[in-house]
Amino acid sequence: MRTQLIYKNFFIYCEKNNTSFYTEFDEGINIIHGKNTSGKSTLIQAIQYTFGINDEKHKLFEILEEGVIFRLDFVLKKGSNDENLTIIRDNDFIYIKRENLPLIKYSGIGANHSREHVLLKEYLSKLIGFNLNLESSGEYKLASLEAMFLPYYVSQDYGWVLALKSFRGLDFFRNFKTDYYDYYLGITNEFDRLKKQELEKDKKNLEGRIKFLTDTEKYDDDFKLSKLKDESFVTKSVEYIESYKKNKDELIQIEKEYLTKCNKLTFIEERLKILRVVKKALKTENPVENDCPTCRQNLPSSIEDIYEYYQDFNNTESEIAKLKNELKEIKGAINSLEIAMSAKKEIVSTDYSILHEYKIADLTFTSWLDNKTKIQLSNNILSQIGEATIELNKKYKELEAFKTDDELRKERNNKDYIFKGYFKDFLDELNVKSFDNELYLLLYQMKIFPKQGVELLKTLLAYYFAFNKLIEKTEYVHILPFMMDAVFKEDIDEDNRKLILEFIFKNKPSNNQLIFSFAESKKNAKTASEYNKEIMNGEAKLILTDLANERSLLHTLNDKQQEYLQETLFLIE
Repeated sequence: MRTQLIYKNFFIYCEKNNTSFYTEFDEGINIIHGKNTSGKSTLIQAIQYTFGINDEKHKLFEILEEGVIFRLDFVLKKGSNDENLTIIRDNDFIYIKRENLPLIKYSGIGANHSREHVLLKEYLSKLIGFNLNLESSGEYKLASLEAMFLPYYVSQDYGWVLALKSFRGLDFFRNFKTDYYDYYLGITNEFDRLKKQELEKDKKNLEGRIKFLTDTEKYDDDFKLSKLKDESFVTKSVEYIESYKKNKDELIQIEKEYLTKCNKLTFIEERLKILRVVKKALKTENPVENDCPTCRQNLPSSIEDIYEYYQDFNNTESEIAKLKNELKEIKGAINSLEIAMSAKKEIVSTDYSILHEYKIADLTFTSWLDNKTKIQLSNNILSQIGEATIELNKKYKELEAFKTDDELRKERNNKDYIFKGYFKDFLDELNVKSFDNELYLLLYQMKIFPKQGVELLKTLLAYYFAFNKLIEKTEYVHILPFMMDAVFKEDIDEDNRKLILEFIFKNKPSNNQLIFSFAESKKNAKTASEYNKEIMNGEAKLILTDLANERSLLHTLNDKQQEYLQETLFLIE
């Protein structure tokens, strides 16, 4: 069943400067406008970052330096059901609150390959109904969050220069372009992918067995046990027991350290909660400005009292910052210890099972003869691997019968020419001369467009709208708000500005939210408000960053946002 997200409102809060930004979104068209460097791109990038997309982190360096918290409220639509959700990101922590369900917390998600980030990706993919698998290191794995958002996002930097480049790093996946288009266009080939993954795994195991043939006890417990029982391997048996003891001792030490770190983590989290309560109380007990919150009498306001109050307040601030850093470090250490402990437990468990068999074995002539037989079998592993390799080749041939290259090519060609029709129509609407060479009109064959400036921008605009129109027909594909940053990226004349806005309004997606931004200044012939009235019938929601000052997305927190802030802090505390 198709899943859709609709953004309701977005909130940014900087505790350090007591500043914030808040906006609501309309379900239809939303225009973010303001002066250059006033935060339009920051707003769009911050939304992606809130979901855990770390590719946007380097672009948000300035605002992240302020220690901000991001919160996005959105609606999850699935069939006839609507569910309200909230996602909050505080540096390396993400909190997700679903309607009528407990809060979910992910910590240490700053790196894409961290255990917590992988769990977050799996959770969001299941929530939104996204199951694209991409090939990496010889096997297919669930695609990154960037691939989930890519069809619905045009970045200001590379998005208006190259298709599929709004996020970095996706080219590292083998056959990314083909697999990406196959998934979003409904040319699913899941059976072949899973079968290939199974075959690659078998191949890897066989290669491993050949490489470590001389150390067969690592691959077959029966062979290891037989060698331990054999009289010619007494010395090896003693060495094996010593190795088991050593690993067991190391595991105990790791478990002790893990327990210590967990206790410290709990202590710091509880202390952080208390300090936040203390800080909140200090704010309401200012001896300069406030009365006692209980009896309403004047608080002492001598120089000593005031100095002591601010010293307490600053110490509390400093301690909270210090504890946050400790919390991050300890969580990282705990994650590392969990991995080490799991690996060591696996080793000890394997060793114990073999030692257990060794202990209870009945060393009669029959068992001795059986051991000798197993030892002889270990000498025939090469023959077994040869047979397995022949079987592996048979599986490859079987795989070819399920879906031929010609069948795939036919499906892709069909989608290519449907896209070509949409693309050419949109190029005509934008007064862009079409291409004579089909290499620039067909998705799977598409090359870098040989255009520049405003012509390149309009060409890519036509591409994005044509692709979104095409994937509307794929029933299982999720729908996210379509966000375009800086649709007037180039130095565009007034006629082209109007043409672009008329095109967007005419061809706006019928089933998903549209959010885009453009720069506005007093030098422009028309304001965003005037464009909205003249071209979009006043239907667009206008979101102003700033027209007067640069780098001014955040402003002093107002009373209206105070309640929203308290609710946010309550969720994460």
